[in-house]
Amino acid sequence: MTRMSEVERSPEVAVAAPLLAEAVGLVAHTPVRNSGTVGGSLAHADPAAELPAVALASDAELVATGPAGTRRIAAVEFLTGPFSTALAPDEILTEIRLPMWAGGHAFVEFSRIHANFAVVGVAALIDLDGDRIRRAALALTGVAPTAIRATAAENVLAGSDVGDMAATAAEAAGVAVQGLTPAGDLHASPQTRLALARTYLRRGIELAMSRARNER
Repeated sequence: MTRMSEVERSPEVAVAAPLLAEAVGLVAHTPVRNSGTVGGSLAHADPAAELPAVALASDAELVATGPAGTRRIAAVEFLTGPFSTALAPDEILTEIRLPMWAGGHAFVEFSRIHANFAVVGVAALIDLDGDRIRRAALALTGVAPTAIRATAAENVLAGSDVGDMAATAAEAAGVAVQGLTPAGDLHASPQTRLALARTYLRRGIELAMSRARNER
C-alpha cells in the first residue's frame, strides 16, 4: 500500500534502493504517483511499466498472502504475461523485498510524450571490483510480453574492464537485443523498438558505470 510519491520522496529509499527511487520518478504525473502504489503497479504487470523492470533487475522477492498463508515469489517467476502474475485469485501482494546493491544504478526510458508510458525502458545495476565489473543486472520493458532480464548482456559485462565504457556498453547492448521480437503498435514499429532498446541499454549501462565510479 506504499504510494509511489512516498517512495519518490523517501531519503531512506534514495540510499537503500536508488534504482527504485529513480524509476518511480518517471511514472506518469504527480497526481498518479500520489494515488498509485508500488505494489499496485507490480500486481498490474503492465509490460511497459517501470517497476516490474526494477523488480527483475534487483532480484526482488514478492510476498503473496491468501487464506492458505504467505508465500515468497521471485520476481523472475512473478511476471507470467501481459497484465498477468503468479498471484492466485485469492491472494494479494503484501510485501516487496529488494536486496541492497552496492555500486551504480540507472533507469532510462524513451516516451513520445513526457509522462506517457515508455516505448522502451531500461533498468541497470553495475557493481565494480576496482576497474572491472564484478556483476551487472539489466532489465527491459516494452520489447516483450513482460519485462525481461538481459542475462546474455549481463554475462558480457561481468569481468569487463571499465576503461572503455562506450565500447563495452555498446557490445552488451547489441547482445541484449539479439533474438528479441517486439510487437509493433501505434507508438513504434518492431524495428524502432529494437533500435531504441539498443540505444537506451547503452545509455543505462554507461550511466550506471559512471555512478559506480562516482563520476555522476
